[in-house]
Amino acid sequence: MQIVVAGCGKVGSQFARIMSEEGHEISVVDSSSENLKLLGPSFHGVTVLGVPIDEDVLKEAGIESADGFAAVTPDDNINMMACQIAKEIFHVPRIFARVQDPVKEQVFYQFGVHTVCPTDMTVQEFRALMMGECSSKTCYLDNTGIEFIYERVGDKDVGKLMRDISVPKNAHLLGVMKDGRLNFYQPAAKLEFGDELVIIAKI
Repeated sequence: MQIVVAGCGKVGSQFARIMSEEGHEISVVDSSSENLKLLGPSFHGVTVLGVPIDEDVLKEAGIESADGFAAVTPDDNINMMACQIAKEIFHVPRIFARVQDPVKEQVFYQFGVHTVCPTDMTVQEFRALMMGECSSKTCYLDNTGIEFIYERVGDKDVGKLMRDISVPKNAHLLGVMKDGRLNFYQPAAKLEFGDELVIIAKI
């Protein structure tokens, strides 16, 4: 894939390096030359010094033929504008953005942009851990969102078999986490205290 990354901080630089190492064509845009140095000498992609909401800068990064665009600057407003440009002007098929402010996540959604909100994810995970409740993670396959729901086995379900566990409509029990390892669904497997159910659902 050909991917343009807007923002070369800790998240952007690491994402760019990983994707480049996997063989993808990566271009990184950042307004700071110091940030671009975070990519390190082993990075084989393209770096462009400039503002990621400048159409000429994005063209230099190859956005006209890009398969994906990731806006991961620390500024939500810049990420939003960059995503709009990538979507509306250059018609990039896959667009993702990091959003710090959970309130703005709905705005991105209205523009058809998939988001990752570290603030919201951290708060939800902390609450789930504190209350002993389920937590979830979302990933995307093309334009389909898949939610992974993790739910700790409570006292009422200890000793039950997997086939006896009820899950929400349009969801499936993928398996159970035992001691940090995933065991795929086995109807006759017995649940133990401390196990964590892994449920998948399309969103």
